[in-house]
Amino acid sequence: MRVAIITDTYFSTNGVCRTYQEMAKYCRNKKIQLDIFTIGKKKAKQKNKTVTIYQFPTSWPVKYYYDLPPFDIKIIPQGFKEELLKTNYDLFHFATPASLGIAARFILLNNPKPKVGIFHTMIAEYAASWTHKNLEKFPAALKNQVAGFSQATMWQFLKWFYAKMDLVLAPSLEVKNHLKILNRPIDIFPHGVDTEKFNPRYKNSKTKNKIPVALYVGRLSIEKNLDLLVKVFKEKKEVKLWLVGDGPYKKGLKSQLPKAKFFGYLQGKNLSTTYANADFFVFPSITDTFGNVVLEAQASGLPTIVTNVGGPQELVKNGINGLIVKPKTKEFGRTIDLLSQDEKTRNFMAKNALENAKQHTWSKAFDKLFATYKKLCNKKIT
Repeated sequence: MRVAIITDTYFSTNGVCRTYQEMAKYCRNKKIQLDIFTIGKKKAKQKNKTVTIYQFPTSWPVKYYYDLPPFDIKIIPQGFKEELLKTNYDLFHFATPASLGIAARFILLNNPKPKVGIFHTMIAEYAASWTHKNLEKFPAALKNQVAGFSQATMWQFLKWFYAKMDLVLAPSLEVKNHLKILNRPIDIFPHGVDTEKFNPRYKNSKTKNKIPVALYVGRLSIEKNLDLLVKVFKEKKEVKLWLVGDGPYKKGLKSQLPKAKFFGYLQGKNLSTTYANADFFVFPSITDTFGNVVLEAQASGLPTIVTNVGGPQELVKNGINGLIVKPKTKEFGRTIDLLSQDEKTRNFMAKNALENAKQHTWSKAFDKLFATYKKLCNKKIT
């Protein structure tokens, strides 16, 4: 089997990139031919065993988000069509509905080979959140109306983008149910975690936090619902808040949470150590489709607090390895009080969180994905 992945983002620091970087490792180990087409600063091709990465620069770039590659108004980069069509792929995997994905959709419109589209991000909900925030000085009625329009418009675009896919893959059951609006066959593509990289062994046994530490890892942006952490932690004195990541809301968060510790982007051992030395994990998002960081926290031995909206809740067994709560200040605050004040409960949940993470390996996730690929290819042939 030879697979082509089309993704606008591969080298950034986010869950989508991490997924395909892990997929590249898997394919090299399994000797599966994988070609990745992505946006880069210049045209380039790099091959590592059975995995080849093609990079294409944007011609007419429009920056639409601080840490993502720009949208190319020209749509089809120079040389992209030729590279995409010169190889007889068994299957095309559309990872992102941005400019490179749109280009591939046009190019492969009449290609008979199976096409799989992945739904990684609640883009329509993000659009509504960004619109609402940017219009914060306007009357509430106007804000809601414009945000609702932007969300509906984005869903119309997504329906168009996924209309020709033979299969759409969702990262969680909740998202799968949400995607019925696309009117396409839908299946689940679970994610995984590297339990060697994220592991309690990175905990410094000589240093014990004087007061419990709650950790957040992820993008520091409004669509992550971080205002909930602001409301909760500005009144908390018996628990510390650590935040790992960067984003456009970092300055605003720092001004509102002067006692919190901001680490910025962390990688490698520094990230592993920070995870392991916290006491529990907080993830207030209501727009995430899966939440790789929740699994990373569990693999590091941390109980996790998530909301009852979105995909991350499917990784948590309420009261067993973490807590699932409504995205409300009082409810979220109570769960933080519980985990910060009850070490016995924390230890019980930490043990179960670790066991849960061990069941979600990248190898198992990609075994399932490639079994889905093969089933789809065989169906096309017959």
